[in-house]
Amino acid sequence: MRLPLRRTRRRSGERSTSHRCYRSDQEVRTNHVEVDALAAPRAQPREASARPTSPWVVAAVVAVVYTVFLGPGLVHNPHQFVSIGSKFLHQGSSSTVIKQSFPTQGKAGYDGQFYYFLALDPRHGKDYIESPGIVYSRIGYPITVRALSGGNASVIPYMMLLVNIAAAVGGTLAVAFFLRRRGLPPWLALVYGLFPGMIFAVLRDLTEPLAFCLAAAGLVLFDPRSRKRLLGSAVLFGLALLTRETVALFPAILAIALLVGAGATASGWRDRLRIANLARAAAFAEIAFAPLFLWRHVVVIWLNTTSAQVQERPAAGPAGGLLYSLVPFHAYAGHWLPPSGDDVKNFLAVVLPGLVWAAIALAVLLRKRSVEPWFVLVNVAVFVVLLPTDVVVDYGSMGRAAIAIVLAVLVSLPRVADALPQRWRTVQRSLVLWSLPYYLVIVIMFAPIGAKLV
Repeated sequence: MRLPLRRTRRRSGERSTSHRCYRSDQEVRTNHVEVDALAAPRAQPREASARPTSPWVVAAVVAVVYTVFLGPGLVHNPHQFVSIGSKFLHQGSSSTVIKQSFPTQGKAGYDGQFYYFLALDPRHGKDYIESPGIVYSRIGYPITVRALSGGNASVIPYMMLLVNIAAAVGGTLAVAFFLRRRGLPPWLALVYGLFPGMIFAVLRDLTEPLAFCLAAAGLVLFDPRSRKRLLGSAVLFGLALLTRETVALFPAILAIALLVGAGATASGWRDRLRIANLARAAAFAEIAFAPLFLWRHVVVIWLNTTSAQVQERPAAGPAGGLLYSLVPFHAYAGHWLPPSGDDVKNFLAVVLPGLVWAAIALAVLLRKRSVEPWFVLVNVAVFVVLLPTDVVVDYGSMGRAAIAIVLAVLVSLPRVADALPQRWRTVQRSLVLWSLPYYLVIVIMFAPIGAKLV
């Protein structure tokens, strides 16, 4: 029921933070870029009949799921999650900690073995690692594992999985609190914690769970109205970038939003591009990106390598080099023709949901300029439209890259609910495209009989 206008006065300077767009036609519209959905809102009164699920309950559900399904394997053989390849285990002999007797899974294994070798022996691990410059630049996950295990080699394989389970749960908790504080059901955060790409990253001891947990916490803490919260957010993004550089799009977009005066009341761009905005944006970007920049220079000196070898480069295609990598969907054209059952599965599980949500984000952006739709659009552009050829080979690579899109989608939900109130139920249903049940249905329908599930 709408209260009379005279009873809804607020104190001077107070801003409504409701996620719904139930506003009168007489509301004054401004031209500034809005980040209210990211700013920490004041607590809103709730009716007794509208009690949402506690974020802690949502996080507990994710913790139970991971514990039940991964716990027995962890107790029996923690090395199975590392997936060590005989090729890399036997290519070096300098370490007394990395033992030739480790159980292996095939010749190549998977990427988690490199972070395992680094955590076991930071000094000699490079001799067992493919592209050590790239792996060493992502120091956050292996150094956290090593610190929590006290450098005990027998504890490290257990700690690798435990850290990632805790990171998946922590990221879910951060997203759940973000949604609840903006009036949305916290249970929607289950899409993040139980996203198949996240499950795969946890299962293979990869860096994404911890990196995106830190990024989610940075998004929750971000508030352009508070210097302390901006500082804390930038620090969290700095740690996230030291874990996995694929989170970089989030702080980059936030820094640009600060530069153009996001959240300011000025209507003209000349008024918003002030020295204060420049200083604030530069400080935020420097704190977020400088640690990775400096650490990569340390890695170059430490490993006696070049700066180009500590960053992933797009694979060269027929035309070669950077220009080919900028052709939309170039990787799919080169790898998916003719398409196989796995290609169709990957299209339905990653590409289709990404394009659907890019359309939703564009619809929101056309109605009101805000930061959140850009999270979705830019991440879809990078991790779907311009995805490198060497990533589209399987769901493991594509799914873990799509974690960035899922986080962007969930962070944008308050703004979507505000801009598209009449389409809100349809938007909620579209989240099924990122869910575990949807993925399992696709696997059953398109995976060849007898093929191993990813």
